[in-house]
Amino acid sequence: MNARYVRVTWCVVLGLAAAAALIPLHAVAQQPEQPVPAGATARCRDGTYSFSRHRSGTCSHHGGVATWLTSDSARAAQPESGDTISQAQTSLGPTCGGTCGVERWAVKTLSDPDRDRVKLQPVDATIEELVSLERPAVLPGAGRADSVEMTVYRVDARLLGLFSEADGDYHLVLASPRDATITMIAEVPDPGCAGACASGFAEVYARVRQKLMDRLNAPGGEARPLVRITGVGFFDYLHGQRGVAPNGIELHPVLDVEFP
Repeated sequence: MNARYVRVTWCVVLGLAAAAALIPLHAVAQQPEQPVPAGATARCRDGTYSFSRHRSGTCSHHGGVATWLTSDSARAAQPESGDTISQAQTSLGPTCGGTCGVERWAVKTLSDPDRDRVKLQPVDATIEELVSLERPAVLPGAGRADSVEMTVYRVDARLLGLFSEADGDYHLVLASPRDATITMIAEVPDPGCAGACASGFAEVYARVRQKLMDRLNAPGGEARPLVRITGVGFFDYLHGQRGVAPNGIELHPVLDVEFP
């Protein structure tokens, strides 16, 4: 791929990511009359909730902060560094949030009946290894297909693009650091969506989205940064998604992101 084309494409993608049309990083689509979601640190003036770890910029796209929540709630949104996955809640919460996705949505958000069978200890893998996995013949709508969807993988990749999907997910196009033509998808749910906020991982999703935007919007950032993505193995239906692997493998949901 021509380097100039990559830079231009990335700028367009990041420009879109920063635009008001995309899901704001701090805000979560919660109605004010609903219970305060776990890990929320502030309620915005338009009734949405923020999971921001820092006060600077909180609710900036939502009329400012209406109420800062308790220090206990703030601490709940800040698991210890390096323990992102193990500190996440493991019990399903009550129904909450708005309707966002449809196809295999419970599996995508870790709110499905098989969620307790997912082994949260990350397994190191390469994109080449993941895209060569055999695709299951059948993808159950409400359950997990096989051992791949019970496994959390950690991969190093080049981040070629990031944009928001109609269901609120952040859609990441990942490429092998050795061959940019080998790609796959990773997705980070909107923590305010049904399933995502009930999964117990809402603060994890919010933190990952914040880390991505903080890095990608920083001055002087790389056009195609190297990232280390940790997420649950997932086979999606094939419908021409941008960056999709031939076997439909994704990391969905993403549970952590690092910039080595």
